[in-house]
Amino acid sequence: MSILIKNANVISHSTKGTYNVYIKDNIIYEISRNKKKADIIIDANGLTLIPGIIDMHTHLREPGFEYKEAIKTGLSAAVHGGVTTIGVMPNTNPAMDNLEIIKFVENKAKKVKLGKVIPIPTITKKRKGEELNNLMFFFNNGYRFFSDDGNPVWNDELMLNALNIVKKFNGVIINHCEDKRFLNIPLFESLMVARDMEISKFTKGHVHIAHISTGNSIDLIKYAKINNLNVSCEITFHHLLLNNYEKDPFKKINPPLPDVETQRYLIENIDYIDMIVSDHAPHSLDEKNKSFDEALNGISGLDIFFPAIVEIHNKYRIDLDYLIEKITYNSAKVFSLKNIGDIKEGYNADLVLVDTEKKWNGKIFSKGKNLPYKDLQGRVFYTIVDGEIKYSEVKLL
Repeated sequence: MSILIKNANVISHSTKGTYNVYIKDNIIYEISRNKKKADIIIDANGLTLIPGIIDMHTHLREPGFEYKEAIKTGLSAAVHGGVTTIGVMPNTNPAMDNLEIIKFVENKAKKVKLGKVIPIPTITKKRKGEELNNLMFFFNNGYRFFSDDGNPVWNDELMLNALNIVKKFNGVIINHCEDKRFLNIPLFESLMVARDMEISKFTKGHVHIAHISTGNSIDLIKYAKINNLNVSCEITFHHLLLNNYEKDPFKKINPPLPDVETQRYLIENIDYIDMIVSDHAPHSLDEKNKSFDEALNGISGLDIFFPAIVEIHNKYRIDLDYLIEKITYNSAKVFSLKNIGDIKEGYNADLVLVDTEKKWNGKIFSKGKNLPYKDLQGRVFYTIVDGEIKYSEVKLL
């Protein structure tokens, strides 16, 4: 099948401007102003074409918590939000600490035939932080990224050994930094960020700090960047758009939302943050319709990924091209993902056609309806994965 997207306003790392993008054999075959015949022709006049969004921090809940989310509903939410590749965290039941569970997730995703899934195996067995998983075995089977997700790797020696192993194959350790001794003060995050940076500096292994949320953490990240340490980080769009002004259970998340002053500081230092993620954490409404203290942590996010980025652009007057870089090209670069995250001839045809002016359509494909957002601007019209249309806002003629 061939697709011609004509008159598109292209925003990507390698290509900017108005072009016709011709897709053939699942790849971006030609970017030009030439007219070509194609099986499907999409007139993108007035629309913007961006690379498929790469969200490396999501929770699909399956297996074990299918009442919250399923692989099919999660991937449906992803393409609705403009996300074509997702990193799937291992906090399933059972945890993704073995090849059987990982293959189950991969095979289920292949049957769904929507977006691309990158399973992220555990660092330690059963996510207990007691015994290191066989990271080299997973690498030999095609997996390079590891996390215990919401269970921080507390043991210094385990973290040291993990980083020593992954440096051998350009792998990445993703750590949720949370020192539970200091949950009521900002040190809860930055103490572990500092430790991970020191171990990374010593081993030269790549550590990726998940969802940073404090001023202390961003100061440490600045030091890491200035000194070229093998350290990267992410922030959720929730931490840039929401704050802790009110104790709304639908805004309860871990790490907690920042106060207004901290949020402003995070925005001012966004240059040091590699990427923006959703930390898609679907829950049932029963689990969120409780008091703030009793409600579970987490906000659903895949359905609104692109609209949330437009909201950041509008709220803080941050250049949209710059933000698109942080959800596409940067993510691919940090995790060494080949042929995605850019609009470039020869790259995989993972593309999203969007309207930055229209309102979000309000639809939620995820089982997780735990979103505190109402009016958002920005709408996805088409999501294309490997040259096939996986989501369409309008019917093709």
